[in-house]
Amino acid sequence: MVSTIKQRSSEGEWGAHNPQARGSKPRAASFLFAHFSIIPEAVWLCIDVTSTPPCFYISTMPISDDSIVTEANLRFYYKHLCPVKELIRWVSYEDSNVLCKREISLTYQRETSSDTNEVYIRWQTYEGVDQFYQTLCERDTVPFKFDIGAIYNRRVSLMQLSGGDFRAVERELVFDIDMDDYDEFRTCCTEKKICRKCWRFIRIAVELITKTLQVDFGYKDILWVYSGRRGIHCWVCDKRARELPSDGRIAIIEYLNLITGGDGYVKKVSLFSCEQHPLVQRSFDVCYSNFKDLLVEQNLLSLKHLPTILEYIPEKQQHARKLIQDAINGGSRDSLSLFNQLCDSLSLPNPHEYQSKRDPSVFPYYFIEIVIAFSYPRLDVNVTKDIGHLLKSPFCVHAKTGRICVPVDHEHIDKFYPENVPTVG
Repeated sequence: MVSTIKQRSSEGEWGAHNPQARGSKPRAASFLFAHFSIIPEAVWLCIDVTSTPPCFYISTMPISDDSIVTEANLRFYYKHLCPVKELIRWVSYEDSNVLCKREISLTYQRETSSDTNEVYIRWQTYEGVDQFYQTLCERDTVPFKFDIGAIYNRRVSLMQLSGGDFRAVERELVFDIDMDDYDEFRTCCTEKKICRKCWRFIRIAVELITKTLQVDFGYKDILWVYSGRRGIHCWVCDKRARELPSDGRIAIIEYLNLITGGDGYVKKVSLFSCEQHPLVQRSFDVCYSNFKDLLVEQNLLSLKHLPTILEYIPEKQQHARKLIQDAINGGSRDSLSLFNQLCDSLSLPNPHEYQSKRDPSVFPYYFIEIVIAFSYPRLDVNVTKDIGHLLKSPFCVHAKTGRICVPVDHEHIDKFYPENVPTVG
């Protein structure tokens, strides 16, 4: 039995304490991230958990997308590598009165004669690090996942005795972005697969959402965490973000969500008279700066997408409409060339020309709509709006891939790739 882990720390053990975390009390997200740094040049470190003590040796074997994660592997990870103490400090904000009021859910896997079923246990709570550590690695069964919920006005253990006076009062503002929501555009991968080309959509989302949270809302304590397979989660830990009621969270997600058309709509973005709004201008700038790469990597102007492009171009732009209609009727050409011709027909800078003078204000609303529709972040509204929503904890292990849900440095998101993530499996 071999468990594959990536060695990430120049100090040796991956879970070693960071000296910076022992001093003055840092912001929550920065503190948690301090215990894991993304080092793309890292080597594979394999762990044989069947030997006593476990044997370590270097391996060059690449990881697969699906990995068999055993209880023995998980138990070793929780016991020796997972920063349990730091997680509890983060979840409780170093206040023992908070931890006992915070919901944590556990997911176990139960083997049957014909299948593997998940057992989901909610409303768990802990008094301290030792109790949580025992749950993870010192009981007969090991949880395959643990989710973090809200902080309540009373101890979670007293929920049944609280009558109607038991309510969520605090929880990080969270966002969930999943690659599944980009399936209509990505051509490089299908189903559960992911590569560096389609990961560009996630990179755009991280850059854009981080900037908006910082500039438009003044939030500073922002933590991004890889989901373990095809997505990423954002935790906004500022106190005033944590104290937002559900209607405040709804207002923020509605502000951010520029993709408003449902599944039955061809045209899913409508920005008429709103194109000069700072959020729209910022969104266009980030998306258009990446648009050339998306055109090449995803063939965004393939035949199946051209009718959608036509829906956005006004009737008065006859030359541009004819260009797209001719392409629909059989004028074969690559996406980048066709898009550059579209820009020429509208007398607008193409993505390459835009880099020399990044001025979103020169673009009409319908052109901005096209770019936003094909590259703007797809946000799961339900995850954000509910203050009591449970979200997978950082440093969990994805049960299907074996990848660890590691914090991601949003300032260097362009250097993060899922295939470089440490893996238990």
